[in-house]
Amino acid sequence: MIDLQPLVNKTVPFKFKGAELRLDLSHALFSSFDIDVGTRLLLKAVGRDEVLAGARRILDAGTGVGVIALAMAKAFPEAEVTASDRDLLACAFAERNRARNKAPNLVSRPGLLGLDAVEIPALSGGGAVAGGGAVAGGGAVAGGPALPSGSDGRYDFILSNIPAKAGAPVIEAFLRDAVRRLLPGGRIGVVIVKPLVEACLGWIEAAGLEIVNTERGSGHMAWVLAPRAAAAASAAPESAGVGPGAAAAPSGPLALAGQDLGVYVRRRGRFKCGEASYEANGYWGLPDFDTVGFAPRVAADLAERVLAGSLVRDALVVNPGLGHFPLWLAKRAAPERLCAASRDLLQLAGTGANLAALTGRKPSYRALDALRLDEEAQASFDLIAEFLDAVPEYDWIGPLWGRALGLLKTGATFVLVGTPTELQRAEKRRPAGLRLLGEKRRKGFAAAAWRRE
Repeated sequence: MIDLQPLVNKTVPFKFKGAELRLDLSHALFSSFDIDVGTRLLLKAVGRDEVLAGARRILDAGTGVGVIALAMAKAFPEAEVTASDRDLLACAFAERNRARNKAPNLVSRPGLLGLDAVEIPALSGGGAVAGGGAVAGGGAVAGGPALPSGSDGRYDFILSNIPAKAGAPVIEAFLRDAVRRLLPGGRIGVVIVKPLVEACLGWIEAAGLEIVNTERGSGHMAWVLAPRAAAAASAAPESAGVGPGAAAAPSGPLALAGQDLGVYVRRRGRFKCGEASYEANGYWGLPDFDTVGFAPRVAADLAERVLAGSLVRDALVVNPGLGHFPLWLAKRAAPERLCAASRDLLQLAGTGANLAALTGRKPSYRALDALRLDEEAQASFDLIAEFLDAVPEYDWIGPLWGRALGLLKTGATFVLVGTPTELQRAEKRRPAGLRLLGEKRRKGFAAAAWRRE
C-alpha cells in the first residue's frame, strides 16, 4: 500500500453535534483545502431529523475523505456507518480519518453510485476482475474494521453529497436504488449543485420520494427525503441486493460484483485506435466516450513502432480509462494476460467489460488497486503503459520509476503518457537501467518508451 502521508494537503478541524473531528484532506480528492459547502449544508439539513437520531444503520455514498460518514459515526456511536466511494484513494483516506478519529463503528467500502453502493469488495494487489465480471479480493479497506455480521444491504438513513459529474442517468438510478435500500421508516439526505436542482426534483418524484426538509445555499440545495407510502409498500426487502460480505457472482460481460453496468453506459460505438478497430462502450463519468482521445492515440502510435517484433505475454495498463489502449493492446500485441490498475472502480469495470465483449481471442483480465501495486510480484510484466494522473504538490516521479523498475522484466518495455512537460520532468530523473526507445507527440500529449536493461 502506498504511503498516504505525502498526499495529505492539510488537516482541518470539524464539529458536528458536539463531536470534534480532525480530518486529513488531499489535493488528489474533492475539496482539498476545507470541508466543502455542500457537505456542510447537507449536515445542517439532516442534523435536526428525528429519524437520523434513532438510525442504527447509515450509509454515506460518495464519501470522499469520509467527512459525512465520520460525522455520523462520532455523533451516533451506537450506529453502524458505511462509507462508500468508487475512488479507492477516497476509501483509503476515509479509513485513515476513521483511525485518526477513533471511530470503530465505521467501515469504508468501494462502490458505484446507482448500482451496488457498498457490496463491492476492496481490491488488493491480487484482486481480480475475471472476464470483466466480479471483483475479488474481499473485505473492507485494509486496516478497517470488519463489516457487521447479518447485514442485508439496507439502511435507516442514506446520505450523499451527489457528485454532479456522475451523470444524470447515474444520479437518477442512485435515487431509485436508495429507495430500495431503506429499512421501514428510513430516509435519504442528499445535496446537489444548483444547476441540477430542477432535474433532480423530477428524479425525486419518479423515485417515489417526497421532500421532508429543505436547506438552501448559494450554490447548492439539500433535501431530506422519505418514500411516499405507496413507494415504501412496494419496496420488497429482496430488492435491496446482495448484502455486504456476501458472495456475488458475475452475471455477464457488463457486470461488477453481480451488478449490471448498464446505467453507466453512455453509448456503444465503433472506434479506431492506431491500427486497431473495435466496438466499445463509453461510460458516464469517464472521458473518451464518443471518440478516442489523443492520449491513447499517441500511446498506440508509439507502441506500434517500439513493440514491433516483441513478445508480450503479460501487460499492465495503469489508468486505462474506459479501455481504449488495452483494447488496442489486445488486438495488436495479443498478450496472454492483461492487467489494469487504477484507483477508479469504474475504469477497472469498464475496461474489463469492453475487453470481455471483444470477439475472437482475448487476454485474461485482472483488475488491480493502483494503490497496492507494490504487492505484485517483481519482474511480472513484459509491458507497462502508464497514463499519468499527476497530483499537484506530490512527488509522483520517484514512485513512478520505482514501480517500473520493480515490475518490469529484463528486456521489457515501459510506455509513459502525459503532457510534454510531465514527460520532460520524468526523463530528468530517469534511473539507470532504462534505455530510451522513442518518443511521440500529438495535440498537447506525449508518449515516451524505455527498455528495461
